[in-house]
Amino acid sequence: MRRRIVITGGSGYLGSWLVRLAPPTWDVTATYCTHPGAGSGATWRRLDVRDAAAVMALIEEVTPEVVIHTAAANPGANADFTAINVDGTRAVARAVAAIGGRLIHLSTDVIFDGERGNYTEADIPNPITDYGRSKASAEAEVRASGVQALIVRTSLIYGHRPPLDRQTLWILNSLRDGTPISLFTDELRNPIWVESLAKALWELANGDNNGILHVAGAQALSRYAFGVRLARFHGVAPDPIRAASSRASGLIRPLDCTLDCSQARSLLKTPLPGVDSVLGDEK
Repeated sequence: MRRRIVITGGSGYLGSWLVRLAPPTWDVTATYCTHPGAGSGATWRRLDVRDAAAVMALIEEVTPEVVIHTAAANPGANADFTAINVDGTRAVARAVAAIGGRLIHLSTDVIFDGERGNYTEADIPNPITDYGRSKASAEAEVRASGVQALIVRTSLIYGHRPPLDRQTLWILNSLRDGTPISLFTDELRNPIWVESLAKALWELANGDNNGILHVAGAQALSRYAFGVRLARFHGVAPDPIRAASSRASGLIRPLDCTLDCSQARSLLKTPLPGVDSVLGDEK
């Protein structure tokens, strides 16, 4: 008998790759809110995580052994961070706890203030943006629910196979249209290849680890250096990308949110390669 799993946000970028790479040993139910998923490897169900009763009803009906919670409001215009990231996560965590299931919750590196970087799982979150605060609160909701849970903190998610991630599309479309863009040289992250992250999450779904785990790429890059690499890989001249300073911009943004992923590297068989390794291997 195949094991049952629910992937929230299955039509999103990471969620769609989780569906695409689902092992045959799993019976996958994937949810969407506004954009139906297209993957054939799952049973698709519409779900708004802000509706706690609907969340509970779906989880009780499917009775999954594991839920991977990727549904979230990401940074952007009019994002409803509190309702989706905090209240929605509370609804999912409580529903999974009620059936005795296990939750893998996707979190972010920007729950840290970015003052020093190389953050470990033991470091205390200190977010300085609305999005970061919502994700830190979401982690707190997971812990408060009493559910068996693994909180996976990750970084900038990218890919090079269609469909491309939003950041890569924005960079490429801007350069091709002749639209000037600026990327910060003093904001450091650990970009992670979406296929590597999805495979790591499936490996973790098959295990029983709980707590917190940092899962990000092996290479620390500034947003500027990352953007230049993406442009070159896709055959677009990066010269129009302007190097800018986040610190000088006056914006409130964390600077160095690099993650110490040594625990993940010792635990996982799935490699977590850096950008140069991924893009170089694919040339």
